[in-house]
Amino acid sequence: MAVRVGLIGYGLAGRVFHAPLFPKAGLELAAVASSRPDDVKKDHPDVRIYATPKELCADENVDLIVVAAPSDLHVPLMLKALAAGKHVVSDKPFTPSVAEADNVIAAAKKANRIVSCFQNRRWDSDFLTLRKLMGEGVLGDVHSYRAHFEFFRPEVSDIWQDQPGKATGLHYDLGSHLIDQALVLFGTPDWLSADITSQRPGGKVVDGFHIRMAKGRQRIDLMASVLSVDFSTRYAVHGTQGSYMKKHMDIQEEQLRGGMTPKDLSYGVEPQDRWAEITVLEKGKLFARREPSVPGAHYEYYRLLGEAIERGGRPPVLAEEARETIRMIEAAKRSSEEGRRIEFS
Repeated sequence: MAVRVGLIGYGLAGRVFHAPLFPKAGLELAAVASSRPDDVKKDHPDVRIYATPKELCADENVDLIVVAAPSDLHVPLMLKALAAGKHVVSDKPFTPSVAEADNVIAAAKKANRIVSCFQNRRWDSDFLTLRKLMGEGVLGDVHSYRAHFEFFRPEVSDIWQDQPGKATGLHYDLGSHLIDQALVLFGTPDWLSADITSQRPGGKVVDGFHIRMAKGRQRIDLMASVLSVDFSTRYAVHGTQGSYMKKHMDIQEEQLRGGMTPKDLSYGVEPQDRWAEITVLEKGKLFARREPSVPGAHYEYYRLLGEAIERGGRPPVLAEEARETIRMIEAAKRSSEEGRRIEFS
């Protein structure tokens, strides 16, 4: 029997970034808790609909709760689901603080249930392609890694992401992805320094940051902004044998927003004009070429999670890994506020 999912929240995240992934991953959307029952009914006429998360958590026919609610609700909803004996996934950011992450992890151990964070961008096309090249040694030893998440949204809106609150701001939002990807590739850094800012007129939350990490001689630069008119840069990665240069964001979000599902054969497939440019050193000469993109596969997160729930294996993103991302965000905040480098032992 497929893992049965209860989804909390049917806004943009729940409707576009989570629900469409379940069928391809072999999971069943069984129930939704939402203040938008008509929207749920329209898209999923056979799904049970609840008015509150409490009612959803009490559903004995739900195995896994997915929290796709605003960031300040992640912790209480995860704890509620764990107390009800459910496995749990939280959208990023995992928690507002390391202390709260520790509480959630302790609750999961007590309940003997999996708790994980939806770090779906580990399955972005560009990141999968970069990991492939690094794994094959094409770039040699990477000494410089620069990753951008940027776009142009100069006006402050009334959406909750633009309003002050727990775990709001670009450092918690896109920062969770950039930091998680860097930790996957390189592990915990030796030190970190950061400049975190709010630059838009009338802005009340963080809307840009530059975080620099170091691992020995390696330098890792993570950048995000909502004020980039040209937001094409994604990666600039340099190694002793080659460079990986990528423009354009992964295509999956664009496809999902447009109504495509992962069951479509063209899902996650980037056109050639989006492929990365790599330059490699061979026999003392430099050769440049386009590198075919590995297809993006956000649904792989849920496929692997389903296997972990059914077979008792390792989830695709450990709660401890999500905790480490939050530790880096807290360190970045401290570095920016105090104007100093934060060392890690």
